[in-house]
Amino acid sequence: MEQHNIIRKSVPRETFAQIDGLIDKFRDELEFYLDKLLWWNERVNLVSRGVSRETIWEHIRHSLLLSKLQPFQESKLFLDAGTGGGLPGIPLAITHPDKHFVLNDLVTKKCLAMKQIARELGLKNIGIVDGSIEDLHHEGECILISKHAFKIDNLIEMTGHLSWEKMVFYKGLNFEDELQGLPKPLNITCFDLSNGSNFYSGKAIIIIGKS
Repeated sequence: MEQHNIIRKSVPRETFAQIDGLIDKFRDELEFYLDKLLWWNERVNLVSRGVSRETIWEHIRHSLLLSKLQPFQESKLFLDAGTGGGLPGIPLAITHPDKHFVLNDLVTKKCLAMKQIARELGLKNIGIVDGSIEDLHHEGECILISKHAFKIDNLIEMTGHLSWEKMVFYKGLNFEDELQGLPKPLNITCFDLSNGSNFYSGKAIIIIGKS
């Protein structure tokens, strides 16, 4: 079996500063999303129970880092698989109204909560679909995104029917075990986020393309 082509890059501190600027521009909308996420989390388990407001802010910031990477900037359609509480899809949709996002989760209650939040935010560039990613169909090329919801090999196997151009995973720096058993070599770029705060120690954004 051929080896995967893995390239490792470091995300500079300047990129984190750019994200902070983006957050400042959309702070009211992001604060509203955070308020609603915490409200719904008391009723539906969207994120870890008892998680602090400050930690969720870091997850929003973490979600938005993708927007400074080339694959995001060059694409228009994104599928957020296993979205849970809407991360990273909703923060990206808020800050990039020119792009379209489809959020998917297996749990119907989570999707109903996300639909209500998206409606209250007035987001026109978002769709939310419940059910297994294996049953999801759409037309056209997309970028698949997953924030800690799937292992790499599992999501690739589950989405063979979709026309995905690239996959994006928010993961740790050590992800190679999740590539075992994949029949075709992949082009993989690992963006190391360790230049951020302590929250980002050992974290990475993994972008996968077909070879």
